[in-house]
Amino acid sequence: MRLTAVIPTRNRPADLGKAVASVLAQTRLPDTLIVVDQSHGDESRQMVGHILAGDGPMRLDYVHDTAITGLVDAKRVAVGRADGDVVCFLEDDIVLEEDYFEQIERGFVERHEMLGCCGVVTNLPPLPAFYVSLFRLFHRGMFADRRVGIHGFANGRGHALIASDYLSGGLSAYRREVFAAVPFDTANELFMTEDIDFSTRAFRHFGACFFINPNARLAHYMSPINRAAVGVRQRRKVREFFVFYKKRRAGLADDLVFCWLLYGLAVEAGFAAVRYRRPAALSGFAAGLLDGMRWRVREVGGTKSA
Repeated sequence: MRLTAVIPTRNRPADLGKAVASVLAQTRLPDTLIVVDQSHGDESRQMVGHILAGDGPMRLDYVHDTAITGLVDAKRVAVGRADGDVVCFLEDDIVLEEDYFEQIERGFVERHEMLGCCGVVTNLPPLPAFYVSLFRLFHRGMFADRRVGIHGFANGRGHALIASDYLSGGLSAYRREVFAAVPFDTANELFMTEDIDFSTRAFRHFGACFFINPNARLAHYMSPINRAAVGVRQRRKVREFFVFYKKRRAGLADDLVFCWLLYGLAVEAGFAAVRYRRPAALSGFAAGLLDGMRWRVREVGGTKSA
């Protein structure tokens, strides 16, 4: 099995260097590493070149193009260049456990029917004790997410894979044939929900062939570079959930679970405004409501993106 690792990046040379170093330290190297760089300068390319200086068993394909428009477009470009049987997406501010790719490969070998999976994050920030229960209370129906409660709580090896139609984009892996049938949505300006949008569309096309692999783990260090303020994030989140809902709505039941989710997002925004003293969380929520109600779902590749 050939593995292609993909890291999209923009203006984070120091973070990218740590991520690439952790790829190089793997017990099972990917056969190809594709870095899709949207940075204005050349610092990231120089950093990667310094770390990977000399010949080695892992081929580097470095794409530096400021015309690439965001995360989803970067993934699209990378998939068009990938030569592996499995394409593994990473973020540029992560550090892998040393057997990450070994565990990803083992999952695909042992479960021949598996078409996609994601690993888990080990270093979740501290959350209120009631967070998981509250999350599950408001995320129902099409918004139910099995990943919550798994990240940060897996230790050791030998865990069973967990069936899930929601996969985390920055630590996901797919067999390459998935991309021939399911295109990336570069039309609807997704970012925060791009991973669940793609994975759930793949699930609809292929069926129950997607899993969480608790044995493949990494730490996510959440770089402050390029990270939007709390109000902007809240606005984007609400608008993107509107898009997710509009692309999948099938009837009254979906309308009800979406209204319930919006109520939960309002509670979340109010909590953030009080806890972090950021009133912009509430104004961002309100702006996201208006954006979402006005948004008309755009087609992907000439067909409806649902």
